[in-house]
Amino acid sequence: MKPLTYDILISFSCSTIISLLLIPQIIRFSKKFNLVDKPDERKVHIIPIARLAGIAIFFASLFGVLFSNYGRAAISDLPIYFSAVAGMFLLGIWDDLKNISAKLRFLLQIGISLSIAFSGIRLTSLHGILGIQELSIFWQYLVSVLIIVGVTNAFNLIDGIDGLAGGLALISIVALAIVAYLLDFNSLLIVYIALAGALIGFLYYNFSPAKIFMGDGGSVMLGFFISSSGILLIETSLLHPGKVEPSRVALIVTALLIIPVFDTVRVFMGRMFKGISPFKADKTHIHHLFLIAGLNHRKTCYFLYSFAFLLLIISFFAPIHTYISITIFLMVFLFNIITEILRINQGVEKWLKIIHKMEKGEVL
Repeated sequence: MKPLTYDILISFSCSTIISLLLIPQIIRFSKKFNLVDKPDERKVHIIPIARLAGIAIFFASLFGVLFSNYGRAAISDLPIYFSAVAGMFLLGIWDDLKNISAKLRFLLQIGISLSIAFSGIRLTSLHGILGIQELSIFWQYLVSVLIIVGVTNAFNLIDGIDGLAGGLALISIVALAIVAYLLDFNSLLIVYIALAGALIGFLYYNFSPAKIFMGDGGSVMLGFFISSSGILLIETSLLHPGKVEPSRVALIVTALLIIPVFDTVRVFMGRMFKGISPFKADKTHIHHLFLIAGLNHRKTCYFLYSFAFLLLIISFFAPIHTYISITIFLMVFLFNIITEILRINQGVEKWLKIIHKMEKGEVL
């Protein structure tokens, strides 16, 4: 058996098993100490649910990486980067336990993102997206930090129904693992494999009806890792001409982020148009619209998983030399069509309820 194949099997098996075994213990611990996500008017669950699965995802992944020679090489080669991943995980856990202020959370996220940008993990080019190629050093830092912080929070916000954030993260991780394999970036490949195993173990308990949520410790860590490692792969592709074109890698990474990022942008803009704070929670995210349309958690997840796969297929096979911006526009356009149909349905459902109340004499 080849060393890489052996490491893949060991890392995946180890992280999956540890995740499956650790999560029940976290569920019991969370319930014992009341570390649960309590239902309220903007949440879709009706009973308190344990919310610290991020701990299991992180440590199961870590052990999966440490059991692999390639995985240990990844940590030794990129110590600042993986320290930043750990820092973002700890920040999420702190938020889970203490509910820190949004201002402090953003400042710390920016600081952590800057640390990896200063270490060299930052975008040096947009590879033709919006017609932009090389970035000046100022824009390298600014764009990289904006992307990482934005995606980190977008993944946190998309974590609204059972199985959604974990499933979308798993799809993203598998896609990035394929890119890492094509680039011969075997050390990072093992990290992806270990994280995929941990997520599979988590989804076993998180799929509807969920027994546990990943919490901020899981969602912000995943958003940070997916976005920042995506940037790392884009920059690595520049060093390996002929394997995977940098524009292709940039398109793949963009496709992975369309659902969480553009849903967040759409929701924030909708709130601002109504004259309310973009950070005021409501039920206008795409998964809420699916639930209003009558789909349950599982069917909503299946639909969004399928759409994520469609975007990935487009990103892997679409022409890129002159059409990368058009391809991205097409993917965003498809997403907007879906959300607009759901938004119209939401309005129809609202009027039908009013008419029904009027028929019963409940509304004048």
